[in-house]
Amino acid sequence: MTTVIRRRESFSDTDAAVSLREPYGPGGPQPAVARRFGDRSGGWLGGSRGRRPGERLTGRGGVLVVFAGCFLGLLVADWANWGELADAVFFMASSLTAYYVRPSGLLPVVVSPPLLFFAACVLEKALISAGLLAAFSGTVVALASSAGWLFAGTGLTILIALLRGLRSEVRALVLALRSLPR
Repeated sequence: MTTVIRRRESFSDTDAAVSLREPYGPGGPQPAVARRFGDRSGGWLGGSRGRRPGERLTGRGGVLVVFAGCFLGLLVADWANWGELADAVFFMASSLTAYYVRPSGLLPVVVSPPLLFFAACVLEKALISAGLLAAFSGTVVALASSAGWLFAGTGLTILIALLRGLRSEVRALVLALRSLPR
């Protein structure tokens, strides 16, 4: 018991100030793999204790991630002749983006995924189709066959965003719109 007391007495205020300034803790920076998968503070899903504030996606970054995921999912699904792959990629990209985006960027992430899937589908069909009519009909068929997944993915995205604080973002938008001069 006395050794513990002695160690506490030898710990000065300047040591405490220096240790609080270290952004990575006393061990220094950890490799990215250890931060994501090895730490037990937040788990591999990145609980709130294991994540630094700068590691969240912005709203624009989330929109970009959803578009890139949808576009690449559509390309791979068309190459593999497996249409459900693009639908599953949309479902995962939109819902995971709603989980990992900053609370201040939830509104664009909730509103944009169906539109981003449409834009990615138009771009993908325009790149791989022989003509304009084939691209148009391919887009219509792809959107019609993906409607259920689009509704489900959008619904899950809205649910996740509501649990993360979307109501306050909508409330702030409404108040900002009311304060505009007429």
